[in-house]
Amino acid sequence: MSSHQPFSHHHNEQLVREFLQAAHSAQIKHLDAYVAEQVKCWGFPEFNPGNRDEYQGFFNYIADVFAAQTFSIEQLLAGDAQVLVRFRISGKHHEEFMGLPATFGELEFTATALFRLDAGVIHEVWMYNKHIMLQTAKGYRYSTRSTITLPQVCSMHAIAC
Repeated sequence: MSSHQPFSHHHNEQLVREFLQAAHSAQIKHLDAYVAEQVKCWGFPEFNPGNRDEYQGFFNYIADVFAAQTFSIEQLLAGDAQVLVRFRISGKHHEEFMGLPATFGELEFTATALFRLDAGVIHEVWMYNKHIMLQTAKGYRYSTRSTITLPQVCSMHAIAC
């Protein structure tokens, strides 16, 4: 358990929002104000950063993958020690990503990230619910989302369908 006093959920929300917006707009060169030196990451596409420099490398890699990148936060929930973010990145598929060679088509990546903060900086990040949607320059579509099959509608009097 940390000996630091937890920051407010509002402070943590602002810190993570500012960090993500700056990191995805290539305005950030040093993560010192946002990320602990030894950050622990799990579930990242391609590799899991283990320190601040590797985390910076991850954002540099994402900038290479998504040419003309657009980043948006779809949902953000903050607590005194954690922030949960659902985000979307889209752009031209410029580098290999999650096993797909560059197609120069439209690539969209959505995921959920859980940030654990301590002493006002990010110490751990878990990424999950990762999905990609690709539309190639030739018009082919690829998605990692499975098609949802709705169950058969049953009458209220049926025992089993």
